Amino acid sequence: MSQLHLLYINQKMRLNETEQELSQVEKELEILGRERHSITVKRIAGNLYYYEQWRENGRLKWKSLGRVSPGGIADKEKEILRRNQLLDKEEDLQCLKKHLQAELDRLKDYARSERVLHDYSFEVFWKDTLSARVSVRKNRVYVTRLIRHPVRQLFSADQISRNQLNSVLRMRCFEENRADAKEKLRSLGLQFYNPLEIIKKTHGVSFNDFLWIRFPGEELTAKDVLVRGMYV
Repeated sequence: MSQLHLLYINQKMRLNETEQELSQVEKELEILGRERHSITVKRIAGNLYYYEQWRENGRLKWKSLGRVSPGGIADKEKEILRRNQLLDKEEDLQCLKKHLQAELDRLKDYARSERVLHDYSFEVFWKDTLSARVSVRKNRVYVTRLIRHPVRQLFSADQISRNQLNSVLRMRCFEENRADAKEKLRSLGLQFYNPLEIIKKTHGVSFNDFLWIRFPGEELTAKDVLVRGMYV
């Protein structure tokens, strides 16, 4: 995978994480409200009183919180502090999201001109029998199917798109959103979830069948990669 492609994936992950964090902040603000509140003290008839104040539809609002006493409005202060912190964080995250999206769009434009997606090929085996040879060229994927048995092959057509291939490869990987996904990626020496890079490490092996994937230059047989017995 090229450095540009890795940069694109990293930027996409950062954008997704920012959007998720922003969504959580927005949900909490829906409960707490979006007006910035503050506390002020007023003297009335010789006594000091706390008042909560905020602006609503351009008008200043007040609410009495009772007489001044040490720690008497601690819970309200925490609420106001939390709301104001969330409002500041929302502004920061919205700005970051806009920046990341702009950078991602620039990377997309550059990728189109530089053709980030490289050509590659691999073979699919059922046990030690060649099931298919796959050649990825530009935006098309060419499949030479040597086995037509429904459970001994991965492909149902001789020509598919890269998106369709990516869907097939994803089916041979662990789920991206599983709880231990990051740990599994680290164990494979990967930083980001990318089906092709995962397959290069795992060979697309599954407990459910005898299919596996070999890349050019690999000296492997079924017994080297399958997780089930050869003839179970």
